[in-house]
Amino acid sequence: MSNQFPDPFAFLPDDSSTADEIRAFDWSRSPLGPVEAWSPALRAMLATMFDSPQPMFVSAEPGGVFFFNDACRALLGRRVSGAVGGRLDEVWVDVWDDISTHVARAMAGEGSTRRDLPLTMTRHGFVENTWWTLSFAPLRDERGSVIGVYAFTNETTSAVRSGMTLRELNASLEREIGARTRERDQIWAISPDLYIVMGRDGRYRNINPAWQRDLGYEESDLGSMAFGELVHPDDLDRARDAMAQLLEGDTVEDLEVRLRARDGSYRWFAWTCVPDGELVYGMGRDVQRRRDMEDQLRHAQKLEALGRLTGGIAHDFNNILGGIGGAIEIVSERIESGRLENTRRLLDAAHGAVNRAAGLTHRLLAYARQQALSLSDVDANAIVRGLDLLLRPLLGEQVVLELHMQPDLWRTLSDASQLESAILNLAINGRDAMPAGGTLCISTRNEPARNIGTGPADYVVISVADTGTGMSHAVIEKAFDPFFTTKSIGQGTGLGLSMVDGFARQTGGRAIIESEPGKGSTVSLWLPRHVGKEEAPHAHIDHGPHHGGGRRVLLVEDEHVLRSLAREVLEEAGYTVDDHADAAAALGSLRTPSAPDILVTDIGLPGMDGRQLAQSVREALPDLPVLFITGYAWEAFADAPRLPPGCAILGKPFSLHALVGAVADLIDGTNP
Repeated sequence: MSNQFPDPFAFLPDDSSTADEIRAFDWSRSPLGPVEAWSPALRAMLATMFDSPQPMFVSAEPGGVFFFNDACRALLGRRVSGAVGGRLDEVWVDVWDDISTHVARAMAGEGSTRRDLPLTMTRHGFVENTWWTLSFAPLRDERGSVIGVYAFTNETTSAVRSGMTLRELNASLEREIGARTRERDQIWAISPDLYIVMGRDGRYRNINPAWQRDLGYEESDLGSMAFGELVHPDDLDRARDAMAQLLEGDTVEDLEVRLRARDGSYRWFAWTCVPDGELVYGMGRDVQRRRDMEDQLRHAQKLEALGRLTGGIAHDFNNILGGIGGAIEIVSERIESGRLENTRRLLDAAHGAVNRAAGLTHRLLAYARQQALSLSDVDANAIVRGLDLLLRPLLGEQVVLELHMQPDLWRTLSDASQLESAILNLAINGRDAMPAGGTLCISTRNEPARNIGTGPADYVVISVADTGTGMSHAVIEKAFDPFFTTKSIGQGTGLGLSMVDGFARQTGGRAIIESEPGKGSTVSLWLPRHVGKEEAPHAHIDHGPHHGGGRRVLLVEDEHVLRSLAREVLEEAGYTVDDHADAAAALGSLRTPSAPDILVTDIGLPGMDGRQLAQSVREALPDLPVLFITGYAWEAFADAPRLPPGCAILGKPFSLHALVGAVADLIDGTNP
């Protein structure tokens, strides 16, 4: 139901003390009358005024009623009390003679601006000389009639006083240096580069004419402005570091920062600055054109990388789809003709192609750091030992496998399955780098208080070293790029190392390569140390037979075919399945007397997503196990690096038997 009494002050912000004063004022007793009678133009201007970060005030007719924004409060001083709803000429009575002409011009329909206007004001209990830049403009209604005045104000007292001091200093310097600086002045005047003289406080003392040609500034425009006031906000930290270096007596060379031109645009300049006593002399060379060319080159390189990415995906997926489609076509023909021989082999081939496609997708998501990780307390030594028997036949007889593990290795918060996959990828890469055989060494160690780019921290390091062909510096720079590979087409996707690096960075660490041509390679996974309470070690899901015993499964999956298959295999395993295509229907089913024993839900559901559904269901059933099934869920878990207790993730595509095993594992409480 809509609100029958809308807020007449809805155009005002909620978090403003000045807006609160406007709401509290009795406007029925003012010349403007109640707020409902105000013109739309006045309402719009007041809304705009409160959006402005610059001090601003409005005088509305009839009555010259005064309004101002929060940024203007400090400028009003003692006038602020009772200023809302007062008359403009009464609020500014002590400076009215100086500004009344501009107000009258605005009421006549003509805007005006006065820079560095001297105003004698009383605002801190005493009379003082101040300078202001004021811009007045007529406030018009929807018919174009002037219904008031609005003005922007900016105090320039400090700049004017500093400018006076600077001009006096420059005059004194000119008298002192005289003829001795004539030749230097000629270079100063005709140079296309920017020249500057600054004090140790970073404020401009002098600039050459190139400032006007390149950026539009006269010397008087800058006054005693600080150098950093024209620097782009993103470059301020580097500019401050350079000033600190100059104050220590060091020369600054090739400092590239963007400076704001008079028209508001920015240009790149490379600065060389030399300290000399209380002054700093600087020269800035325009490097905008060079920067533009570099940006064009980077854009071309990005397009080239995108071409490699899409080409690699097309090549690999077309091969995979060709295998799946061919196997299905042959099996279909044989079933129609009543011949079933070798169909199992063809179906196994199609299943293997599906697994390869899933692996390719997972590597893509790992590279982009957009896969949902199931983080748990992991013993990396146990992971490596568990891979020992699997690795030896994969490496072949010509490769000697050595394990060197630190006995008191710290634990790490990681995704055990993804960590296993990363180590396998590195081991297979190492094997391929040793076509004539060699030694592959997997080692683990603790690295305390090391800085790898994000500040000092403790890391668990897992290194895979080979004695193979090694990599050049140029190859190392591209090794983590997607689809970059030194192998021939068909022998590698180029996603192995990018997946390893993406996984490591997603857990808060990174992957580091050390290699030289002919001297082998070492790829190290630096994973953050886990300092929390030690938990049960990672265990694989048992893929043995499971029996549901009639326990109830609430299944939510919007893909009809997958939902039907999942329901069928779960029912064959002895579960009672209540399946739905969306979260709303699933929540409605909770009204029945029989509560589910587990929620199995896709994350990417229409409307409410799977994570939100799980949170809603757990409000009624706090201890209900939840199994998320997903192929792409990074957004749903972007704010949670770890799954809640009693939850697990099963990545798509998955074996239906793995689904049954994961359900049984969660219901039995064996999932860590």
